[in-house]
Amino acid sequence: MRTRGSKRKHIEIEIEDGEKSKYFKKEEEIKLEALESVRGPPERESIDVEMVKKMGPDTYYDWVDARTKDEITYKPLEDKPHYPRNFLSIYQKVRIMRSKIATPVDSVGCAMIPLTVGKEFGESKETMLPRTYRFQLLIALMLSSQTKDEVNAKAMFNLKEYCKEDLKNPEGVTLESMSCIDQDTLAQLIYPVSFYTRKALYIKKTVKLLNENFDGDMPPDIVGLCSLPGVGPKMGYLALQKAWGKVDGIGVDVHVDRLCKMWQWVDPHKAKTPDHTRKLLEEWLPYNLWYEINPVLVGFGQVICLPRGKRCDLCMANDVCNAVDRKLVKSAKNRNELRKSRGNVAEWIQYLEETTKARETIKPDGDVKLVMEAKEENAP
Repeated sequence: MRTRGSKRKHIEIEIEDGEKSKYFKKEEEIKLEALESVRGPPERESIDVEMVKKMGPDTYYDWVDARTKDEITYKPLEDKPHYPRNFLSIYQKVRIMRSKIATPVDSVGCAMIPLTVGKEFGESKETMLPRTYRFQLLIALMLSSQTKDEVNAKAMFNLKEYCKEDLKNPEGVTLESMSCIDQDTLAQLIYPVSFYTRKALYIKKTVKLLNENFDGDMPPDIVGLCSLPGVGPKMGYLALQKAWGKVDGIGVDVHVDRLCKMWQWVDPHKAKTPDHTRKLLEEWLPYNLWYEINPVLVGFGQVICLPRGKRCDLCMANDVCNAVDRKLVKSAKNRNELRKSRGNVAEWIQYLEETTKARETIKPDGDVKLVMEAKEENAP
């Protein structure tokens, strides 16, 4: 019995991607549910993992980038009967906005962190070994849960600095250097991220598993990745994309989950978790958008359509969005008064002002393709 004045025991609970805490389920049961939810990918080109492992920096990064292009195009998408009614009208406009907005995920997203942070230490694609990149990508993903990209990058910087300066490892964060860091020190180094003590434990366990079960490299499939503590489908699919060039599933984080439910691209009643959203999206979203949709919606959710403080006054899709704030749209004349933002929208505001006349010539019921065509002349 708890006596008067005694403190409740604090229990740290971490659920990936903002899922509601399952207070009465053991961690092993939660992990089992995640593994059981993993579906095999559709029939796609198989990847020769051993071939990828043999690639040097001069080949590896270009090969992966060719399979997971970050460039956002303007080419109109073909309409399909099974698409949600508002998908094309919203998504194609979001694509245009994203090409003009600088967002945190573009520079310090998990896939970029190894190279972005590496530049601070004189590293580049030419000097970072692919295996080192894959390991750092995995660590960045494990640290990212419920943590902003900018904070995650700071934690990775701390790790790299310690590994290089204190451990004298020229490659910085590697499997070998992380094996030498005790759990308490690791927790202190990653302190800025949420649940840092739990994540330090997960990383130490993961380092051991990688050595014992995966030949010291990142697992090349979703089942192997989900067998690591603290790694769920979202992290796993993103890791496969940028580490092995394998687009086996959609990476659904809190932004993708929130926006897809808000626009009703998935049934909010069925999509109780981000992984539910992933499976529902994969039922109808064209495979060629499986990689793109994550960076497109994540950046859009970070800077324009935030959970709080939406910028409907800057949104090109405010005429078709079912969740638009009309008061903000009416205040569009003040959009040049930049608010504090995680990203940079100056180029987008300029572009928006220059193309307002073209947009106004389109009838309310006009085809969104006309809007795309009206802007292609100024497209990069």
